[in-house]
Amino acid sequence: MSVRMSILAMLAQQPSYGYLLRAEFDRRTGAPKPLNVGQVYKVLETLERDGFVTRSEQTDADGHIFYEASAAGRAEVERWLSTPEQADAPARSDLAVKVAIASTLPGVDIERMLALQRHAAIERLQQLARSVTPDGAGLGPQLAADAIIFEAETEVRWLDHVAERIRAARAAGAPLDVPFDTEPPKRGRPRKA
Repeated sequence: MSVRMSILAMLAQQPSYGYLLRAEFDRRTGAPKPLNVGQVYKVLETLERDGFVTRSEQTDADGHIFYEASAAGRAEVERWLSTPEQADAPARSDLAVKVAIASTLPGVDIERMLALQRHAAIERLQQLARSVTPDGAGLGPQLAADAIIFEAETEVRWLDHVAERIRAARAAGAPLDVPFDTEPPKRGRPRKA
């Protein structure tokens, strides 16, 4: 949704064409992974179909077709910018699943696993801090880079939290190994008498 609305917001600022919108999106956000220009044109088709943009009479010397935001498109941008983003249901984290399962398996050195993961997360964070924010980048790319760095910092904090929970569980004598529940789960409808 953010790519779609970002493109519409830029078109509300001024008419443009697909490749230029792609470059402008990347410039404004400092996108570590550039948008696919095909994705941009697909978004433009959808926005046109939905009545949020129209094809402009304007073309450039190379014959690029320009799009511009309609009144409905400008209203949609205003609504988007004035509405708080809703947090999506959290995706299943592969790392969280790995740690949860590993913490219940017998013979797994969970502390070592967490230490290795933390070391890798710190290295990633340091690499991000060096490379994500381009020198002389505008405010938009800096803010997008900050979000990526904060996410990496959150992983390190979470790993520290997990290590502390495991230490506390061990200190309390709580068993970490979880045996299989060999009772098969009940499935389907019960038999009729």
